[in-house]
Amino acid sequence: MQKKITGVLITSLVLNLILIIAITGATINNKTNNAQIKTLTSQNESLDQKTNQYEANNKTDTLLKTQQIKSNISNFVNAEFNYTNENYNSRFEVIRKYVTDDVYNALKGTGDISTPTTKVQNEVTNLNVYLATNDNETIKALVNIATIYSVQGVKGTVINRIYELELKAQDKDQWIITKYTLMGNFTPY
Repeated sequence: MQKKITGVLITSLVLNLILIIAITGATINNKTNNAQIKTLTSQNESLDQKTNQYEANNKTDTLLKTQQIKSNISNFVNAEFNYTNENYNSRFEVIRKYVTDDVYNALKGTGDISTPTTKVQNEVTNLNVYLATNDNETIKALVNIATIYSVQGVKGTVINRIYELELKAQDKDQWIITKYTLMGNFTPY
């Protein structure tokens, strides 16, 4: 009987050792798996951030290359700065569709606009537009405009102006100028 009890004890001891080894192995494997899960989760978060940044950059690039925004700025500048006596007053009605009421009123000024009695002409000779955005809802534009002003057919010197414009989305693909600031006039020397 003693042999039987010893046999059962040895068998029990062997089974307990196997069980302890299995549990220890499972614990080690579980720790390894947890470490791998944390690493993969971290990598996934990093890839999600990169994907989101890529999508934001792609949206920004697409937005800044939109022809509608460039056309609005170009049409506005041409209406504002390309004028003669014949279209001096009517240009403000053309401008109205590209700007907010506040910008329109600032450009038009107070009172009635009268056409100059002297023959005048202003002509845009060069236009450079630089666009940027931080939020894809507001576009900032630095606009460099070179113009020549003529009085009675006598041309003056080229004047360079730099404006800061701010455009905001109104409706689908419709952008309107909400801010119009003259940064300075520059003449070449």
